[in-house]
Amino acid sequence: MLVQTAFIGDVILTTPMIAAFKRFLPDCRLTVMVKPEAESLLKANPSVDRILVIDKKKLHRGIRGMLQMVREIRRANFDLLISPHQSHRTSLLALFSGIRTRYGYKSAGFSRAAYTHRLERPGSLPEIRRLLEFLKSIHGQNQSSVSEIPVLFESENSKKEAAALLESLGVNKPALIAPSSVWPTKRWTPWGFAELIIRITETYHCPILLVGSPEDYSIGNDVMNLIKEIRPDWSEIKVHNICGKTSLMGLYSIMCRSLFLISNDSAPVHFACAAGIPVVSIFGPTVPSLGYAPLAPRTIVAQKDGLQCRPCGTHGARICPLRHFHCMKKLTAPEVFQALQKVTR
Repeated sequence: MLVQTAFIGDVILTTPMIAAFKRFLPDCRLTVMVKPEAESLLKANPSVDRILVIDKKKLHRGIRGMLQMVREIRRANFDLLISPHQSHRTSLLALFSGIRTRYGYKSAGFSRAAYTHRLERPGSLPEIRRLLEFLKSIHGQNQSSVSEIPVLFESENSKKEAAALLESLGVNKPALIAPSSVWPTKRWTPWGFAELIIRITETYHCPILLVGSPEDYSIGNDVMNLIKEIRPDWSEIKVHNICGKTSLMGLYSIMCRSLFLISNDSAPVHFACAAGIPVVSIFGPTVPSLGYAPLAPRTIVAQKDGLQCRPCGTHGARICPLRHFHCMKKLTAPEVFQALQKVTR
């Protein structure tokens, strides 16, 4: 059993590890534990034999819910547990799972008790490579030919969803902009995105789709309103806010039919890498050396270099610790546009 109950982006970054697991251990049946929102990402993955869903907010909330999940794990009689997730809760599940062989990081909560094999977490590697090194500790084989590109699989439903939405908008081959993030300090400014969109439409002459979750819809509208301020004739610029109007896999299928993505350091970056389109990933409070920058071909990071305050955290924060937010405010639309041109030539 592989446990990955972190964010959606983390699950996508785990897909090369999942593919490698089946390649090197083909006779093993692989169960992957994820949160409910990530289940659809693995449903069509041929390397996953079973998905075990842990609902931390409802069904498996608190001690009673955790005991229920422990019972479900014990009933499955797994031979091996792999946990690159470092939370205390995951370690407790491992400890009481009844699984004889358990691999986890030394840096995880309660790791001495939870894991029979405790591994060092190499901080300098990209996350995908960290996960592949984790797997190598188990099977011991050379992984030089293993793909480091995230992999997702379209379903017929996701293809139909994407086709229907694009047709309803009258859009073909759009460019995608993901203007939000769970962490506010990871969001580039709406003004920056508005300026950038105008430059894109003037150069690439393509429609623009603003993508994200339902919670991101208002941020998308902020960007659209700023476009109106900059360009009163904004109706000539075809921009559609579809934040929250797609399923996760529907969004992936849209990406497979798009020109490129520009996104903050967030999950859409990893979706687009799997879709094989050019990506500009905007980094502010975080830095690529933390391991979450895209590795796929035709990807690039846009960031403001030379700021001593970066990084100010592993994931970002609610507010800038120094209250000036220079990492995002000083990053200009021409700089991000220049990065886009480098990956779309």
